[in-house]
Amino acid sequence: MTREDAFILWLMSLELSKPWDILTHHGSAEAFFRNANDPKAVSHTTTEYLEKLVSNTQNALEKSNARFISYKHKDFPTRLADIPSAPLGIFVKGILPSPKTPAVAIIGARDNTAYGSKVAEMLATELSAKGINIISGMARGLDTKAHEATLSAGGYTAAILPSGIDICYPAENFQLHRKIAENGCLITEFLPSYMPRRWAFAARNRIIAGMADILIIIEAEAKSGTLTTADHALAQGKEVFAVPGKITDKKSEGTNNLIKQGAHILTSSKDVLTALKINHQDTMQTNDTQISLAYEETLVYDCLNYDPTSVEYIVHKTGLNIAQVNTILLNMELSGHIKKLSGQRYMKS
Repeated sequence: MTREDAFILWLMSLELSKPWDILTHHGSAEAFFRNANDPKAVSHTTTEYLEKLVSNTQNALEKSNARFISYKHKDFPTRLADIPSAPLGIFVKGILPSPKTPAVAIIGARDNTAYGSKVAEMLATELSAKGINIISGMARGLDTKAHEATLSAGGYTAAILPSGIDICYPAENFQLHRKIAENGCLITEFLPSYMPRRWAFAARNRIIAGMADILIIIEAEAKSGTLTTADHALAQGKEVFAVPGKITDKKSEGTNNLIKQGAHILTSSKDVLTALKINHQDTMQTNDTQISLAYEETLVYDCLNYDPTSVEYIVHKTGLNIAQVNTILLNMELSGHIKKLSGQRYMKS
C-alpha cells in the first residue's frame, strides 16, 4: 500500500458524508490529516492510529486474499470513477470486470415471488450467455437468483457488498460468496470487518448502478429500498428497465410505478440486448418458444405463468373438462414443460 493510499484509507475510515469536498478543499487526504479540524477526524489524526489502521487492513486483506484499490490507482474501475459521489477506494476479491465488456445489474425484492425468481434466472442466464457481465448485491431473493443463474450458465458475475470484504452478508450465502470470488468478483467500499448498517445498503446501491451500463429491477414494493438504485442509475445517466407485474401484487407496485414514470418496460432479454446494440438473433430461447403443442395443450399452457395456478382456474379459462385438463397437465409435467406444486397447482418450468 502506497503512502497516498494509506491516507485515502484513513479518510475512508472516518465515514464522513462528503469526503470529496474535503479533498477538493485540502488538495489531498494527507493534507487533511495534517490540518484536520473536523471533530471526528481530530481524534484519529495520530501516527499511531494511522499505522495501526494500515497494518490491520493489510493483514485482513492478506488473510482474505483481497486487495485495496484507491481512486488514484490505474485499476480503479472507469465506470465508478465518473459517477457522482464515487467511492474513494474499493476492496476487491477476485478479478475485476473488464471495462470493455457490457455489464447489466439485475436486482429485486428479497421476499420475491415465484414469477420474480423465474424472470431473474431467465434474464441472468440469457444475458450472460451473450457474454454480458451480471452485477448484483448478493442480497437474499432476486440478487441471489441472478448470481446463481449466472454462475450456473458459466458467466461472469460481480457482487457489490454492504459489508467488509471478509464479511458474508447474509450469512446463508457463504457458498455463493466463495463461488463469486472464485469465478467473478466481490467489491465493497467498506473496510474489513465492517458489519452492514442500515445506511450502508443505500450507499452500496450507487455502486451497483455505477458498475453497470443498464439497471434491471424485477420486483419491488412501492417503498422498497431497491428503488434507490434506480435513483442512482438515473443520476448517473444509466438506462433503467423494469419488469412489469400484476397490478394486484405488492411486489410489483414499485416496478409498475417505475414504468409509469418513464423506465423502459422489460418483456424479454432482447429489450436489453437491443439497448446495448448486441445482436440477439441467436439468443438462447425460452421454453415458451420451444414448445409445440396440440391445440388443447396450448390452451392449458397459455393459462400458466411463473406463479402457481390452480386446476379449477385452468378448467374455467379453457372450457375443457377436468379429466382433459388433468391428462394434459400430467403429459406436460412428464415432458418437463411445467411443474406440479402442492394443492393441485401448476406453474411453467
